[in-house]
Amino acid sequence: MPRSDPWLERLTGARSSKQSFYAEWRRTSHGLDRAIEALRAISAALCTTTSGPDALCDAVVDALARHFGAAAVSLTLEGRGFRRGALPDGFAALARRTSEAGRPVRQPGMVGLPVSHGTLLVALSGEIDDSDVAILQAVANQLTVALENACLYAEASQRTRELEERNRQLEIAHRRLGEAGQRQLISQERHRIARELHDSVAQHLISIGMNLEWCRKQDPSSTVGRQVAVTKELARSALTQMRAAIFELSELDTQRGGMRGVLLDLAREFRAITPLRVRFRAHGDPATLPLAAQHALFHIAQEAMFNVARHAAARSIWVELAWGGGEVTLSVADDGTGDARVLAQRLARAVAPGGLGNIRERARELGGSARVLPRRGGGVRVRVAVPVGADA
Repeated sequence: MPRSDPWLERLTGARSSKQSFYAEWRRTSHGLDRAIEALRAISAALCTTTSGPDALCDAVVDALARHFGAAAVSLTLEGRGFRRGALPDGFAALARRTSEAGRPVRQPGMVGLPVSHGTLLVALSGEIDDSDVAILQAVANQLTVALENACLYAEASQRTRELEERNRQLEIAHRRLGEAGQRQLISQERHRIARELHDSVAQHLISIGMNLEWCRKQDPSSTVGRQVAVTKELARSALTQMRAAIFELSELDTQRGGMRGVLLDLAREFRAITPLRVRFRAHGDPATLPLAAQHALFHIAQEAMFNVARHAAARSIWVELAWGGGEVTLSVADDGTGDARVLAQRLARAVAPGGLGNIRERARELGGSARVLPRRGGGVRVRVAVPVGADA
């Protein structure tokens, strides 16, 4: 007769010494049902790998405590603890023994099992039999695999989020590069048009003005001379509008020297169309000004210089641009015959647009001020101060 399997005899009670075979079978059947139910619950807990290692450990500890009716359950991994119930005093010693032995360690009322980078300790209210240890060993083995999967899933999820974020940043960078490329093309085209206007139309208007001035001087009192003077004024007005258009097209970027470069160009052009000596200087640390504020300062300088050319009987003009104290200061001075006190009164009373009225209004729009002062050595100085953050 073949030898019987001791596990089979234990489960079926075939060789039980008890009088009642049915009672033994009922006990064994109840134990199997309890074990299967525990394994079902624990296997469900082990499937929570996508929720992360912490959620997985919490689920396993809950399942063990609930389905084993354990008085205490402790899972320690790499210094982190997951616990249920009041831990008995012997758990610390059991954890050390389990870690040193590297295999299940059983003590009265409690058992310890090694898991990856930690220990699993369970305290049961009743007697711990071999089937309980076998189930807990299976849980420990599966927990090690599940933890590895949970860590891999968490790492993959983190990398996926990082890749998504990098793709989003790349899309934003690509869109910004496209927008920057379009702006650069538009800017280049604007500068090309501005250069062509400056080199052709503006220069032709300057030449027309010079020729008309020569004609006017030949016979200024005649009807033809008066018409020539009117025509010259129209040419001057057209040149002013042309300069304004060139100014707006050029956008005063840093490559063109900003406000300093534009005023220097204005001084050079003024020297070309008038007999006046025009000098320009700038000092201080340049601050960035809004385009509208630069445009307004350009027109203020232009208006002041034309006023000198028309009315002051001057020989020289000094244009100065200065930054400091949170403001930018524009000064246009001459050595003409103007009376600073009279001009200051006109500046204060000016109502209609044109001349000093334009200068005052443009300065006010920028949140600044305009003054007319006497120049040391004779003549008049028009001084405009504007906050650096001003915008028109």
